Amino acid sequence: MRKHATLAKTLLLSASLGLAAACELPPVQTFEKRSGAPTPGEGQAADQVARETENARSIDNAPHWIQINSIADTVFKTNPVDSGALLQSEKCPLPRGTRHSLAAAPEWNGSHVKITLKQPMVGCNFTTGFVFAAHIGSSNDPAPTSSGKKYRTVTTLYTTENTPIEGGPKDRCGRNLNTLDDYMNWKANEVSVAMDRLALPYGTLIRIPEIEKRLKVSEPIPFKVVDTGSAFIGKGFARMDICVGHNQDTIFSSKYVWMSHGSFEFEVISMGKSFDCY
Repeated sequence: MRKHATLAKTLLLSASLGLAAACELPPVQTFEKRSGAPTPGEGQAADQVARETENARSIDNAPHWIQINSIADTVFKTNPVDSGALLQSEKCPLPRGTRHSLAAAPEWNGSHVKITLKQPMVGCNFTTGFVFAAHIGSSNDPAPTSSGKKYRTVTTLYTTENTPIEGGPKDRCGRNLNTLDDYMNWKANEVSVAMDRLALPYGTLIRIPEIEKRLKVSEPIPFKVVDTGSAFIGKGFARMDICVGHNQDTIFSSKYVWMSHGSFEFEVISMGKSFDCY
């Protein structure tokens, strides 16, 4: 699990490269093996994407709900602003640990989540409002449908090193991370990425066409949302961390350094099933 912001990596990167707005990006090292035919039993990424896309079309009609973080009381409010700026009639208390049924899937709105309650709360005169995203502990809902839509994100890079900054080889649900190195060498069917915990459901597959172009691959690279961290709270779609290799040297290599703090457009291939682990 990603635990900390990668400020230290950013500073090291800037110092080592002398980054400037007008500087030329280092050449990208390509991977000959990925462009060739895989050996039998390997390289089933395209089939997997097709299966998961088909599964996404049959996503459930399960009841919608959110649960408030067990360590924080919060408020349900008419506007996505600091609750101190609102009148008492414009906010209602949401105690920690409580679960609330929703009439529809929640919608992302900056650092807040827009929700519509299935039943009005006692003493609350509105049913559609906003909750601070960091105070939502869990939800069984997929994110709003994103098929055909494109988003822009700034990417950073992380490794599977077992350090306080990198977080180790497991994702937020205890499963093994898949690096971009592994994918490019036919050792994995997707690439693990970290995002805001409430931006997209666990297991969502996305693609970043510009990265595919720069790496000179002919098929979509399926990046899979499986991880998160404190650096992503409230960032929504605007921030993404790509798992690229097994150590810090990989981050600074010419293969991937151009991705660090790059701005890229991405699109959703298929939606995950839940904001919770499954």
